[in-house]
Amino acid sequence: MQKPKRLRDGAHIRVVAPASICNQAAVDRTAAWLQQRGYRVSMGSHVYDVDRIFAGRDVDRAQDIVDAVNDPSVDAIFAARGGYGSARVLPYLARYDWRDIKPKIFLGYSDMTALHSFWQTVCGWVTFHGPMMESDWTGINGETAIAVLRGDMTALGPVPLEPLLPSVLELPQACWQGGNLAVLTSLIGTPYFPSLQGSVCYLEEVQEAPYRVDRMLQQLYQSGSLEGAVGLVFGEATRCDSQDERGYQVREVVQDFALQHQIPAWWGFWAGHGPTNLTVPLGIELRHEGSSMVFEEAAVQ
Repeated sequence: MQKPKRLRDGAHIRVVAPASICNQAAVDRTAAWLQQRGYRVSMGSHVYDVDRIFAGRDVDRAQDIVDAVNDPSVDAIFAARGGYGSARVLPYLARYDWRDIKPKIFLGYSDMTALHSFWQTVCGWVTFHGPMMESDWTGINGETAIAVLRGDMTALGPVPLEPLLPSVLELPQACWQGGNLAVLTSLIGTPYFPSLQGSVCYLEEVQEAPYRVDRMLQQLYQSGSLEGAVGLVFGEATRCDSQDERGYQVREVVQDFALQHQIPAWWGFWAGHGPTNLTVPLGIELRHEGSSMVFEEAAVQ
């Protein structure tokens, strides 16, 4: 995998909005937080556009991404927010020749899973699953994101991980791939679904009923998309446990799935839509040691 240059003092961060309409006040709040730490922040030309539920037309949202990648002054690309719409820009991005483009930091989660997967499959880039501009950057979320992107942090912890398959307690050392379960599942059958061969598949979800989570997990399995994966790590399942499902909860869904198919699985990693959203490099090997996730290699150059 190709690794981007580390986030240096005074780095230029470009904000793009590949998905839903942005809350300008929330984006500006995080921009000010970053500027107070010495970073230069600029907005893509269409960040505050509105086209139905999207932050502008598909072609314009894609162009902002292309412009950010091609602008030599830009060091890192941060997503403004998720929602829905990133998968719609992939056909436009696919028109470009990415073979000789050097990687840049890309940070985001949720709907940004489509872009993480695009850059991993098309370009072989290491990307970063972490907070977006509309997220809360105060406390551990922001400090961890900056430390990981600067290369100052080589382990995440302490992080809770509960094994769900009694026969496999130790999480294998492996490259992490994945992101939001619904978005990842939607990429099955496209050129952009990442190979999970020898990898840990990390998943998180928000506002999906337990039966829907089960359906998506079964689709991953039955489509062969999990073939070769060495395990599943499920992070935050935020507002997913419904009161009308006879007490059936997402943790039970994941454990039942692991037992049914004998897939090693772990529960409770602090990343996703919950209050703690640790920044995870996708595309490098991680090792679980004690209560920490150790980076077995540098995530940035």
